[in-house]
Amino acid sequence: MVFSFFLSHFPSYSPWFAGNVLQSAIWYGLVVHFRIYPIIYSIPIILVLDPNFFPSGQKPVLRNWSAVQKERLEDLNGCFTLLNLLKSIFTWNRVIFGLVSGSVFLFCTGLFFCLYGWDFLHEALLYHLTRTDPRHNFSIYFYHIYLHYGHNISVVEKLVSFLPQFLVQLVLIFSFAQDLPFCLFVQTVSFVAFNKVITAQYFVWFFSLLPLILPWSKMKLKWGGLSCILLWIGAQTHWLMWGYLLEFKGKNVFLQLWVAGLMFLAANIFILVMIIRQHKYSSVFKALEYTHSKHTAKLE
Repeated sequence: MVFSFFLSHFPSYSPWFAGNVLQSAIWYGLVVHFRIYPIIYSIPIILVLDPNFFPSGQKPVLRNWSAVQKERLEDLNGCFTLLNLLKSIFTWNRVIFGLVSGSVFLFCTGLFFCLYGWDFLHEALLYHLTRTDPRHNFSIYFYHIYLHYGHNISVVEKLVSFLPQFLVQLVLIFSFAQDLPFCLFVQTVSFVAFNKVITAQYFVWFFSLLPLILPWSKMKLKWGGLSCILLWIGAQTHWLMWGYLLEFKGKNVFLQLWVAGLMFLAANIFILVMIIRQHKYSSVFKALEYTHSKHTAKLE
């Protein structure tokens, strides 16, 4: 019904494209309902729905990923700036995606709230905002939480712990949004690295995205890649050694474990910077101006 209403009021839109935007919005709303962390991908997805890449009434043109890097960068010059974003932020593609995905998420949340009450709302959503886990984990915040466990932690302290994570997310989003797979990867790595609680299962979140970016990395396995792998494994093994002494041997090594957490964060940041520097940036779609210029050149 929503799809029919949309097409009847906006006939210039391609049914194929409008249908795919609606479907993706529905699935995204469901995904965020089942697992809250993909909500961090909402801004880059909205930014990708740029009128320069999604002309009205036409299918978006996928970039030829076999093209040379120079052509990719020239294609993007001037297409994604803050000024262009402010001029075209409220496009129908973005509005439809935001409204539909948000509505699906709110509907599912409201439905299960009616079924299970406040217990569901707390465990599914609110818990993540107020979570204080005193058990040792990879996060640099665990020691502070451990020392203050049982005491009231002010709202300011809770918000401060989110600030570095939030700022890093914004920088990465506005730097790499048009290269969507790469943006999702670096977002996830930084989100996990700066999170208040980090357990080993969180690493799966960005490992699953790694195959999507490896073909566009200039990093060679022999030196750079192997060095990053060994650094990450070494930093984690170093942390696990202190974790073993604390958990199984009962030794008071909380301070050493916290320092190991700092080193693990530094290793993650270093590897992330290396990956960014060695990445061949490429937008998923061709800009409208670029497509038109190529078409004109062929006609001439």
